[in-house]
Amino acid sequence: MEKKKLLETLHRQMIEEVQDYAIILLDLDGTILSWNKGAEHIKGYKPEEIIGQNFRLFYLPQHREEKLPERLLAQAVKEGRAKHIGRRLRKNGTTFWGSILITALHDEDNNVVGFTKLTRELSDYEIG
Repeated sequence: MEKKKLLETLHRQMIEEVQDYAIILLDLDGTILSWNKGAEHIKGYKPEEIIGQNFRLFYLPQHREEKLPERLLAQAVKEGRAKHIGRRLRKNGTTFWGSILITALHDEDNNVVGFTKLTRELSDYEIG
C-alpha cells in the first residue's frame, strides 16, 4: 500500500475508533455524513440509524425552537469554530451534559464546505 493511502486509512481508522468523543462530519445544513464509535457510545445511535439525519436531533426542543443548532453553525462559519456546553439528547430520550466544538471545514478557495462536530460527555464533577 502506498504511503499516502496508508496514511488516509490510518487517519480514518483513528477517527472511527475513538470512543471517548463523538466525532461527526456535517454538511453545510447540519446533515450527518459520518459517525464514529464515540458518537454511537455517547448518543446511542448506530451509524445506519443516524447518517443522513440532521444534527438538530441532539438538541432539546426549546433549543431547537431558539435555533441554537443553526446559530452554532453560523458562528462556526463566521469565526471558524463554535463552542457550547449544554444538555443534549440521546436516542433513548435521556439527556446528558455535553461540551461541543463545531469547526468549519474550508476548500482550497476558503469557502466553508462542511463542519466537524466534536462532543464530549461531561461528568457531574465537571459541571458542578
